[in-house]
Amino acid sequence: MNRRVVLGAAAIAAVAGGLFVTPASASSTAFECEPGQACFFETVNFTGRSVVFDDVPAACTVLPFAPGALFNWSTEDVLLYRTADCSGVASLEPANNFHSYPSTKFLSFRAA
Repeated sequence: MNRRVVLGAAAIAAVAGGLFVTPASASSTAFECEPGQACFFETVNFTGRSVVFDDVPAACTVLPFAPGALFNWSTEDVLLYRTADCSGVASLEPANNFHSYPSTKFLSFRAA
């Protein structure tokens, strides 16, 4: 009986402890994007892999993945391109704005 109580308590502790553990590979969310930053997210729900730019670069920058969303909390308008070299028609994402891209995959960007 004593063994059952100990095993039961251990099982409860393991389950309860697991509820509060965040894996090291946890994804970022839009709430982690700070004023002045441009934050690209893997999914249209502003989750998954992310890449954050403290300053929007003036030079063409290739994105590490095709983002599903952008939280542009910077003071710069962002030009998004479907090519890796910022050629072709650009899509404008205004400063202090956010948008998701369910049907368009952008590969590069730069400041407007």
